[in-house]
Amino acid sequence: MAWQMRSQMAVEEGSLYPALHRMEAKGWIASEWGRSDNNRRAKFYSLTRAGRRQLEKETAIWERICHAITLVLNAA
Repeated sequence: MAWQMRSQMAVEEGSLYPALHRMEAKGWIASEWGRSDNNRRAKFYSLTRAGRRQLEKETAIWERICHAITLVLNAA
């Protein structure tokens, strides 16, 4: 089963969970067990302070890449 975001991107479970585990090991996210809306046991993730700092760094890099691509496309 794939996790989908507005049908534009699909992330397979085989990629999603290892990524969550890596981010948790780096201290970027925290997890806790709880109950889902349908009363099933589920693991919930939240962004830590370190995760917010990392997200800001990654966002800045992404914005620079997008800006560079826009410049190239507009030059054509």
